[in-house]
Amino acid sequence: MKKNGNRTLGRVLLILMIIFFYLPILYMIIFSFNEGKSLTSFTGFSLRWYEHMLESRDMMEALYTTFSVALIATFVSTIVGTITAIGLSKSRRIVRETMQQVNNLPMMNPEIVTAIGFMLLFITFRVEKGYVTMLLAHIAFCIPYVMLSV
Repeated sequence: MKKNGNRTLGRVLLILMIIFFYLPILYMIIFSFNEGKSLTSFTGFSLRWYEHMLESRDMMEALYTTFSVALIATFVSTIVGTITAIGLSKSRRIVRETMQQVNNLPMMNPEIVTAIGFMLLFITFRVEKGYVTMLLAHIAFCIPYVMLSV
Protein backbone atom coordinates (compact mmCIF):
# COMPACT_ATOMS: atom_id res chain seq x y z
CA MET A 1 0.00 0.00 0.00
CA LYS A 2 2.84 2.36 0.85
CA LYS A 3 4.38 1.83 -2.58
CA ASN A 4 1.15 2.96 -4.28
CA GLY A 5 1.04 6.10 -2.10
CA ASN A 6 4.60 6.97 -3.08
CA ARG A 7 3.72 6.60 -6.76
CA THR A 8 0.74 8.88 -6.42
CA LEU A 9 2.81 11.48 -4.57
CA GLY A 10 5.53 11.20 -7.23
CA ARG A 11 3.03 11.74 -10.02
CA VAL A 12 1.49 14.74 -8.27
CA LEU A 13 4.95 16.25 -7.76
CA LEU A 14 5.83 15.59 -11.39
CA ILE A 15 2.65 17.30 -12.60
CA LEU A 16 3.28 20.28 -10.31
CA MET A 17 6.86 20.55 -11.54
CA ILE A 18 5.77 20.45 -15.19
CA ILE A 19 3.18 23.16 -14.50
CA PHE A 20 5.81 25.24 -12.69
CA PHE A 21 8.21 25.09 -15.63
CA TYR A 22 5.78 25.33 -18.56
CA LEU A 23 3.17 27.79 -17.27
CA PRO A 24 5.44 30.86 -17.73
CA ILE A 25 6.25 29.74 -21.28
CA LEU A 26 2.56 29.33 -22.07
CA TYR A 27 1.88 32.74 -20.50
CA MET A 28 4.49 34.41 -22.73
CA ILE A 29 3.15 32.68 -25.83
CA ILE A 30 -0.38 33.92 -25.10
CA PHE A 31 0.75 37.47 -24.35
CA SER A 32 2.91 37.58 -27.49
CA PHE A 33 -0.40 37.95 -29.33
CA ASN A 34 -1.49 40.88 -27.10
CA GLU A 35 -2.36 44.09 -28.92
CA GLY A 36 -0.90 46.28 -26.16
CA LYS A 37 2.47 46.34 -24.43
CA SER A 38 1.14 45.13 -21.08
CA LEU A 39 2.02 41.71 -19.76
CA THR A 40 -0.76 41.84 -17.18
CA SER A 41 -3.90 42.71 -19.14
CA PHE A 42 -4.80 41.21 -22.48
CA THR A 43 -6.29 44.03 -24.59
CA GLY A 44 -6.98 42.08 -27.76
CA PHE A 45 -5.57 39.62 -30.28
CA SER A 46 -2.96 40.98 -32.67
CA LEU A 47 -0.02 39.85 -34.77
CA ARG A 48 1.58 43.28 -34.31
CA TRP A 49 4.68 42.07 -32.46
CA TYR A 50 5.36 39.32 -34.98
CA GLU A 51 5.03 41.79 -37.87
CA HIS A 52 7.42 44.13 -36.06
CA MET A 53 9.88 41.26 -35.59
CA LEU A 54 9.72 40.23 -39.26
CA GLU A 55 10.24 43.85 -40.40
CA SER A 56 13.32 44.28 -38.20
CA ARG A 57 16.49 43.60 -40.17
CA ASP A 58 18.54 43.07 -37.00
CA MET A 59 16.08 40.48 -35.70
CA MET A 60 16.07 38.58 -38.96
CA GLU A 61 19.90 38.56 -39.07
CA ALA A 62 19.92 37.23 -35.51
CA LEU A 63 17.45 34.49 -36.45
CA TYR A 64 19.54 33.57 -39.49
CA THR A 65 22.69 33.39 -37.35
CA THR A 66 20.92 31.32 -34.71
CA PHE A 67 19.54 28.79 -37.18
CA SER A 68 22.71 28.54 -39.24
CA VAL A 69 24.88 27.96 -36.14
CA ALA A 70 22.40 25.38 -34.82
CA LEU A 71 22.22 23.46 -38.10
CA ILE A 72 25.94 23.52 -38.89
CA ALA A 73 26.96 22.68 -35.30
CA THR A 74 24.48 19.80 -35.22
CA PHE A 75 25.66 18.43 -38.54
CA VAL A 76 29.40 18.67 -37.80
CA SER A 77 29.18 17.46 -34.20
CA THR A 78 27.00 14.51 -35.24
CA ILE A 79 29.60 13.38 -37.78
CA VAL A 80 32.62 13.97 -35.53
CA GLY A 81 30.94 12.52 -32.43
CA THR A 82 29.74 9.43 -34.27
CA ILE A 83 33.15 8.74 -35.81
CA THR A 84 34.80 9.25 -32.41
CA ALA A 85 32.33 6.98 -30.61
CA ILE A 86 32.77 4.23 -33.18
CA GLY A 87 36.55 4.59 -32.94
CA LEU A 88 36.41 4.42 -29.15
CA SER A 89 34.28 1.28 -29.25
CA LYS A 90 37.06 -0.41 -31.25
CA SER A 91 39.92 0.87 -29.05
CA ARG A 92 41.54 -0.70 -26.02
CA ARG A 93 39.72 -0.56 -22.69
CA ILE A 94 42.14 1.85 -20.97
CA VAL A 95 41.95 4.32 -23.86
CA ARG A 96 38.16 4.03 -24.02
CA GLU A 97 37.67 4.58 -20.27
CA THR A 98 40.10 7.52 -20.21
CA MET A 99 38.39 9.19 -23.15
CA GLN A 100 34.95 8.61 -21.63
CA GLN A 101 36.08 10.34 -18.43
CA VAL A 102 37.47 13.27 -20.42
CA ASN A 103 34.26 13.34 -22.47
CA ASN A 104 32.13 13.58 -19.32
CA LEU A 105 33.92 16.68 -18.01
CA PRO A 106 32.21 19.22 -20.31
CA MET A 107 28.81 17.68 -19.54
CA MET A 108 29.32 18.06 -15.80
CA ASN A 109 30.47 21.68 -16.16
CA PRO A 110 27.84 24.38 -16.37
CA GLU A 111 27.67 25.68 -19.95
CA ILE A 112 28.59 29.20 -18.87
CA VAL A 113 31.88 27.94 -17.40
CA THR A 114 32.73 26.18 -20.65
CA ALA A 115 31.72 29.27 -22.65
CA ILE A 116 33.94 31.53 -20.56
CA GLY A 117 36.76 29.00 -20.96
CA PHE A 118 36.42 29.12 -24.74
CA MET A 119 36.31 32.92 -24.68
CA LEU A 120 39.50 33.02 -22.63
CA LEU A 121 41.12 30.53 -25.00
CA PHE A 122 40.23 32.66 -28.02
CA ILE A 123 41.49 35.80 -26.26
CA THR A 124 44.76 34.08 -25.30
CA PHE A 125 45.46 33.04 -28.87
CA ARG A 126 44.23 36.39 -30.21
CA VAL A 127 41.54 34.79 -32.34
CA GLU A 128 39.06 37.35 -33.63
CA LYS A 129 35.72 36.60 -31.99
CA GLY A 130 32.75 36.30 -34.28
CA TYR A 131 30.65 33.79 -36.17
CA VAL A 132 33.41 31.18 -36.60
CA THR A 133 34.43 31.14 -32.94
CA MET A 134 30.80 30.91 -31.88
CA LEU A 135 30.30 28.01 -34.29
CA LEU A 136 33.43 26.21 -33.03
CA ALA A 137 32.31 26.61 -29.42
CA HIS A 138 28.86 25.21 -30.20
CA ILE A 139 30.39 22.26 -32.03
CA ALA A 140 32.60 21.61 -29.02
CA PHE A 141 29.54 21.80 -26.74
CA CYS A 142 27.65 19.23 -28.82
CA ILE A 143 30.32 16.60 -29.48
CA PRO A 144 30.36 15.06 -25.95
CA TYR A 145 26.58 14.56 -26.04
CA VAL A 146 26.78 12.88 -29.45
CA MET A 147 29.60 10.63 -28.26
CA LEU A 148 27.61 9.64 -25.19
CA SER A 149 24.46 8.95 -27.22
CA VAL A 150 26.22 6.90 -29.89
